[in-house]
Amino acid sequence: MHNKAVSFNNFVILLEGGAAIKTSRRIREDEFEGTLASIKDVLLPIIGVDPNPNSSEYIVIGSIGKKKNPDDTSGDLDLGIDSNLFNVPMKEVSGYIYSLLSGSDEMITKLGFEPEINHLKGLNIVSIGWPINGDQNNGIVQLDLIPVADIEWAKFIYYSPDYKTSESKYKSAHRNWLLAAILAIRRMVLDVNDAGEVMDYDSPVLILSDGLYWHTKSYRGKLKPRLKNAAKISGSERFVTRDPQEFIDFALGSGYTINDVKTFEKLHQIISSPNFELYDKVDEIEEKFLEYITRANLERPSEIKRA
Repeated sequence: MHNKAVSFNNFVILLEGGAAIKTSRRIREDEFEGTLASIKDVLLPIIGVDPNPNSSEYIVIGSIGKKKNPDDTSGDLDLGIDSNLFNVPMKEVSGYIYSLLSGSDEMITKLGFEPEINHLKGLNIVSIGWPINGDQNNGIVQLDLIPVADIEWAKFIYYSPDYKTSESKYKSAHRNWLLAAILAIRRMVLDVNDAGEVMDYDSPVLILSDGLYWHTKSYRGKLKPRLKNAAKISGSERFVTRDPQEFIDFALGSGYTINDVKTFEKLHQIISSPNFELYDKVDEIEEKFLEYITRANLERPSEIKRA
């Protein structure tokens, strides 16, 4: 099973490493620039994406290019592609990109071979076995093309710390799971039963590729009076924002900027301050965060002191 995404509690987060291209290997940091240059020269023009360095039509996702040592490796190479470039609904963008690349004579001619391509429809991702440094004799890396709803939003939510400057000890996923834990505490109870148990509630949901939404969830069951786990009510999704500053204001309250929440350490420092508007719920936030990272198989930050 492809492990590019893990989903629980309505939160979807990208993880490093993939398994959609069986012949792929890990890519070294010193192989990144040459491989990206090949992608920009060959692939991006075929799908109609501006390959220029200042292009706002794609971004590199993840820590590749930011690691300390030349022989540090990454499991794959991820590119976020602006879904607004294509005249199809966002959920259909990966399928459209797949149709452009699958069997492309131009790509086959320029590469000298036909790369393996997989369309992961459920994840809205296209995975390609791309030649490292543009030459298949160097090996193949898994290249994932990930449609995103907005490039500025993607730059914010997919931001990876610069490990060359020791900007953070942790992955970007740690920061995003902490944001998800904060959002979980902001749920709004809509109804309780006679025992005082929550039956229905509105929950803010972070979808990395798309932005912030409200979902309505319910514990009401058809066969049981109350389900063990709440289920999302179909059709209850309401878009809130994909503007980074508006998202920060929603999650943390006013007074914080994008630079204030770039890393897990910075975000944890904010919620640990008595000035944070949810400071009285920090224990609940950290408990939820630990639940998330345990299920995502991430290391526990030393900043979290609770048992």
